[in-house]
Amino acid sequence: MRELILKHLCCPVTGAPLRMEVYRREGDHVVEGELINICDSARRYPIRGGIPRFIAVEGMVREQKETVDTFAYKWSRIPTYAHEQATKANRERWYFERFNFPKGNADVQAFLGSARYVLEAGTGTGVDTDLLARNFDGLLFGLDISNAIEVAYERFHQNERIALVQADIGQLPFQDDFFDVISCDQVLHHTPAPVDYFRRLVRKLRLGGQILLYVYRVKGPLREFADDFLRGIYTQSSLEACVDFSEKITRLGRNLTRLQAKVEVEDDIAELGIQRGVYDVQRLLYDHVLKCFWNDDYDFETNVMVNFDWYRPVHAFRYREDDVRAWCRNEGLEMRHIQVSLSGISTIMQKITAD
Repeated sequence: MRELILKHLCCPVTGAPLRMEVYRREGDHVVEGELINICDSARRYPIRGGIPRFIAVEGMVREQKETVDTFAYKWSRIPTYAHEQATKANRERWYFERFNFPKGNADVQAFLGSARYVLEAGTGTGVDTDLLARNFDGLLFGLDISNAIEVAYERFHQNERIALVQADIGQLPFQDDFFDVISCDQVLHHTPAPVDYFRRLVRKLRLGGQILLYVYRVKGPLREFADDFLRGIYTQSSLEACVDFSEKITRLGRNLTRLQAKVEVEDDIAELGIQRGVYDVQRLLYDHVLKCFWNDDYDFETNVMVNFDWYRPVHAFRYREDDVRAWCRNEGLEMRHIQVSLSGISTIMQKITAD
């Protein structure tokens, strides 16, 4: 980390400022050291491999640790996801679509505008980091709870406008009312208490600041049953068993896609959440019966990991539109954009009242 970001960090427990002890430098980076609470020197946070570490994985409750381990494993299997051409293009296109940026980067740049501080809450290996950083001139903080942040650091540590930290979004090492924009994309639903964690994120937004949020949506009853049943097995199984199942379900998704078959649903079937229309067979099953993801632009391993990261994490909550709108109201936010798709709910909310 660069010493210049120290003034923007605080103790995640008490909010007190931190001082730094440096043990090793490489150029202008502090590679090894400690951040110490100036009011309580017992609260110390190591800097290892250039990354300030505000969590102790060994101290997590079992369910959270297993969720963290799931994503660390996923990113270790597909470390180039969203960094090589096919997955990067797909990921960015989907981001633009969900958050209503039809002109792509130009719209993101206009949205971020003169933002000074932006938080990517749940950066993984830097999945959206480049997209955000290249579209504004301020300082981007990328934060993740898992050691995937180390891959992001290798990619981005030379960029002076990107600062990466390992921390839990439930205990953020930043002062309240700090960020102009927070992007929390496909992360909140994997936390132990999403509503509470959302509230903590909102506290870090300045008045007038905006948060981009995506959470899983409650799906039709057949899909919900299959999800609950299979996740009940594979959140408790060995990791190897879940990978094996994910490979099987991926092959099913691939072979259904290869059929290139369509089916007409002649009537709305409201009880199953299915509207009349013509459906690709794989998408009909995927959206309404069973998650069997397949994307021809991705290699087999990436498709497997997309299925794996649904069946393995202990925490994977789903919500309805009314739930998300209630979060918005309860935290004094204004809904600026909402898109409800079969898979999830994407929103942009603006903080219009002080805490």
